[in-house]
Amino acid sequence: MSRHRQRRQAIREARRLRDSGPDAGAAMRLAVMVALVLIALAVAAGLRGERLAVIAADALSGLEPLTRPVILGASGLELGAAALILILAGALIWRALRR
Repeated sequence: MSRHRQRRQAIREARRLRDSGPDAGAAMRLAVMVALVLIALAVAAGLRGERLAVIAADALSGLEPLTRPVILGASGLELGAAALILILAGALIWRALRR
C-alpha cells in the first residue's frame, strides 16, 4: 500500500472518529436555550403569578367532577386511567399471543 493511500485512510479514520460522537456545541446551545425559556417563565410567573393562578384555577375548575369519589373512594379520573392501562395491556397481550 502506498504511503499516500495510508495517509488518506488515516485522515478518513480520524474524520470518522471526530464526527461520530455527539455534538457538544449543539448540546450546550440547547441547554442555554432551555435555561433562557425557564428563566422567562419564572419572570413571567413572578410578575403576573396571582393572575395566572386565578386563570388556571378557573380553567381547571370544570374538571372537579372527575375528582369526586365514585366507587370505593376512586374518582372517575382514576378509574379512567386504570381502564386505559388495562386496555393497553390487553391489546399487548393479545398481540403477543396472536403470533
